[in-house]
Amino acid sequence: MNNNKNILIWGGSLRCLKIINYLNNPSSLNMKFSKFKKKVTLKYIFDTFVKKPEFHTEAKFFNDAKDLKKIIYNSYYFIVAIGSEHGKARYLISKELEKKGLFPLSTVSKHAIIDPSANIGKGVQIEPGAIIQGNTTIADYCIINTNATIEHGTKMGMGCHVMTGATIAGKVSLGNFVTIGTNATILPYINIDMGTLVGAGSVVTRDIKKNKVVAGNPAKFFKTNKHKCDLSPFKP
Repeated sequence: MNNNKNILIWGGSLRCLKIINYLNNPSSLNMKFSKFKKKVTLKYIFDTFVKKPEFHTEAKFFNDAKDLKKIIYNSYYFIVAIGSEHGKARYLISKELEKKGLFPLSTVSKHAIIDPSANIGKGVQIEPGAIIQGNTTIADYCIINTNATIEHGTKMGMGCHVMTGATIAGKVSLGNFVTIGTNATILPYINIDMGTLVGAGSVVTRDIKKNKVVAGNPAKFFKTNKHKCDLSPFKP
């Protein structure tokens, strides 16, 4: 790893654009949760599933795995801009980049409300209007979207994604890689095991076993959730 302050964003879709907007306007960030204190530069965007970004950027874009070693060598920080239900991929790719010596950045909007007693992990993305109440735990590489609410005492595992407008009531437990869809509601004291996807607008009234897709009011089993994660760019 080179001794510089270059940033690599993994993922070239619209979540990447969100991250770029934050980096271009650091005054919009809550710097308490950011690890960089000096000027940083977005240098690279990498995504093997995108031919080219749908937006203008000064960063260099790559989609060929053979370039990854050079990109990592010339980077210092990273952000994995993979959203939707791909929390496991976001987490595993982040861990691979950590192994290569890069350091994760968090992007936390200063317009999010976060209780001082909340425990917030590394590499998180928390958007404007999100509310995170007291004695909650948000583990590494989670995304909390715009206007989502996480009530008191909730425990959230690695790589979770709470989408726009969703509400998670108090004392809820979410396992690793859980995705909560837009405007969904999770009632108090519910346990949702790892890998579960809750559909948009659903109301969860009882515990859910791992790797399920549920939807409706009340939420019911729809199918098994299969997680996809391509780590082939890291292979020699």
